[in-house]
Amino acid sequence: MSWLRHWKVVLALVALSALGAATGTVITLKVVKRVIEGRTNPERMSQSLLQEYQRRLRLTPEQADKIRPILQRTGREMWELRTEMAGRTFQVIRASHEEIAAELTPEQREEFARLNREMRERLRLQGPPGPKGLPPMKGPGVFSAPAPKGEPKSLKEGDK
Repeated sequence: MSWLRHWKVVLALVALSALGAATGTVITLKVVKRVIEGRTNPERMSQSLLQEYQRRLRLTPEQADKIRPILQRTGREMWELRTEMAGRTFQVIRASHEEIAAELTPEQREEFARLNREMRERLRLQGPPGPKGLPPMKGPGVFSAPAPKGEPKSLKEGDK
């Protein structure tokens, strides 16, 4: 019971621990987001790859000028492939959801729709931003309703 005499110290230590955990969580989330964006953004990817090539291969300025557009083009093409794959993935998952819904009772279908909306919203919030000049790579999400207007054609239902 002697710790009760020092309740202010105990309370301060608990508060300090909670504050430290919250600060660590916020910092970690920001760092992870930055790392993920760097790895999924073709502009940043091509810039960092060119820097690595310049450092490791000791490229001349002329070589760097010739290699830069190749890396930029490759990044854009990779982004387009990812967007197309996201659209195809959406189609496959959408078809499976239609099959699953056919097996459910009306009450289960309502809950299934709610579950899908919740999951879609969570995934939508996690999507990395797209590079300049290309559509965002958010996609419709795994458990999604038809793609909203304004998204890339390859993400809309019915496209192959």
